[in-house]
Amino acid sequence: MMNTGRFALTRADALPSAANAPHPFPHDRVLQPGPGLARLWEGAGLTRSDITTGFNNVSGAAHGVPMDLHLSFHDIHHPGRAMAGRAIYVWHADAAGQYSVFNLPHRNYLRGVGITDGQGRVRFRTIYPGTYRGRPPHIHFEVYRNLDALRCGAARRFRSSMLFPDPVSRAIYASHAAYCDSRAAYDALRFELPVTDPENDARAVRLATVTAAGRDRLRARLQVFMDDAP
Repeated sequence: MMNTGRFALTRADALPSAANAPHPFPHDRVLQPGPGLARLWEGAGLTRSDITTGFNNVSGAAHGVPMDLHLSFHDIHHPGRAMAGRAIYVWHADAAGQYSVFNLPHRNYLRGVGITDGQGRVRFRTIYPGTYRGRPPHIHFEVYRNLDALRCGAARRFRSSMLFPDPVSRAIYASHAAYCDSRAAYDALRFELPVTDPENDARAVRLATVTAAGRDRLRARLQVFMDDAP
């Protein structure tokens, strides 16, 4: 057990070894097809690495356990080929399980676009996500061919979400006051339960590996394997 000050984090492996192998990452069903919201905001400062504060002169900052999010994207048909230059839009709920713009119309934090580097990697500075009724904690993401494609309204190539290890969520929600509402929602989950058996749960491919990154910061990592055909 590692004491990180405001919360405790188990260093046990969050994933079975097979989950890091090239398995196709599942798509999320899109309720509203067509251009995503990222297109509307990209020119207003949405392209950024630190998503804890608002953009386009909107005030407000998300409070919670700081987390560095490291994503990497790879072609499922050629696992050694990184997906460079892709525009990645991420968004998630705050510590109380509320989304900016939707639940909080006067806030727009915890949203951002990043561009993958030559190794298919993109990073964001954020907080550990809260949750809400019926859903375990997750972070949404969309993949676009490049930033120009996003800007011109081209269709997203991929949309999905990542999940988080049950022991980590429980430890954080129990030890940080900002997550009080999320803890209650997590304890009451009935419909979509958290992944508690990664060895036998197909959703394990969506689980981030979460480790401590200093005294009071987390690091979450996830590899995404998807079809990168034109």
